[in-house]
Amino acid sequence: MNDRRKFELIIGTFDAERFWRDPNQAKLPSFHDAEMENVVMAMDELLFPFCGAQDRLITRYGMNTSHKAYLHEIGFQFLSNSTDLERPDGGSAGRTANIFDLLTTTDHVGDMDPDWLNGARLSPFALIPGAERAAMRLGLEQDCPSVETVQTVNSKLYSTELNRRLELQCDSQTVYSHEELLSSGLALLKQGPFLIKDEFGVSGKGNLLIESEAILQRVTSYLADQCRKGRTVRFIIEPFLLKELDFSCQFHIDPDGTYRHISVQQLVNHNFAYQGSYTADDRLLHKLHEAEYFDVMKLAARELYQSGYHGHVCVDSMLLRDGRIVPIVEVNARRSMSLIKHYVDRYLEQHGTAGSMTHATLQFAGDVSFDQLLESLDREGILYKPDQGFGILPLSANTLFINKVVSECKGIRNKQVKGRLYYSLIEGTGDNERLSAKLEEVLLSLSFKIAR
Repeated sequence: MNDRRKFELIIGTFDAERFWRDPNQAKLPSFHDAEMENVVMAMDELLFPFCGAQDRLITRYGMNTSHKAYLHEIGFQFLSNSTDLERPDGGSAGRTANIFDLLTTTDHVGDMDPDWLNGARLSPFALIPGAERAAMRLGLEQDCPSVETVQTVNSKLYSTELNRRLELQCDSQTVYSHEELLSSGLALLKQGPFLIKDEFGVSGKGNLLIESEAILQRVTSYLADQCRKGRTVRFIIEPFLLKELDFSCQFHIDPDGTYRHISVQQLVNHNFAYQGSYTADDRLLHKLHEAEYFDVMKLAARELYQSGYHGHVCVDSMLLRDGRIVPIVEVNARRSMSLIKHYVDRYLEQHGTAGSMTHATLQFAGDVSFDQLLESLDREGILYKPDQGFGILPLSANTLFINKVVSECKGIRNKQVKGRLYYSLIEGTGDNERLSAKLEEVLLSLSFKIAR
């Protein structure tokens, strides 16, 4: 067994963009959802597919014991902390601290022996401030680019310039004041709706569709108020394109610059937010080869490497209704949800099947538990098992119950809360509509309300 599989420390946070973004920059209007912020904090449990038998997974909150036992039973092997790094009701202080901050401010890593990480190699979901400090404190091996480099290449400004350097069609422009946004936005509206993009917007946050002058006026007024308080403006604006589908390409840039293709995933997005991934079909792959899309990915990898970056990359792309391909919508120089899906696929391939990855946002009150969910799925014959070849493979538990835990930590029981269940839907020889319907029946029987 090689060192990588023996000593990798898998760790990360799914709101990395928050730590790359300049706090002095003005923000676009958005709805604050504290419960969904808690869900994002618990998403690091989704990193388990990256682990091999001797790898260590550190999560902010210890993984649910029943969930971990189920994953081990079906063949996922990994070691992880079983206690929390912080109290789930950490409040604003908890929201400020990233997981690397927690590692450097605690005298222990959950309930783990101090030597538990000895000799491990740091393998983060995304490189953010504090990672290097944590690696030094814990004696971790690391071979990562600088945080400053990672911050630069993850900016949408970089993606815009990358399109220009590769001489790809690019109608994006950067605005540096609310006045410039208004004047340039009015010009764009003459051709149709347009998007305002935050430099580090992600998954539904930081992308705003402008369809009328009235909306544009309100947004610029909102930004002007922030400018009067000393904030700076820097946004990307571009025409809103009519797309047929979203997809992404995952690849890796080795430390010597070697490009390694990993996968192409078709995406399900709603209001710019990620809903799920499934393997690209032959029709799309044929179009991509015809359009020399993968040559563009190799060129993008070369540019990223010349900018000082190596590691995992996920490039978001689009197929438009008129048949054109937009190869680079934005660059995510990190691991991704689609890469997680690919690693789940690698596991499923060993058992002769495949799946798609999605989630359900649920509301509930009362004392329902993850044990009950697993038991109900099993009783109905839809809990995935390798010898069965189809079913629902739950990929998360803490994301579903985190707000229930937070509420109970505050002494409030039976409050209606929101959570999210991530899962792989494995069809086998059956059909996914039947599986989805059976899952919905199970969730309703346990008094979960599905948020549409």
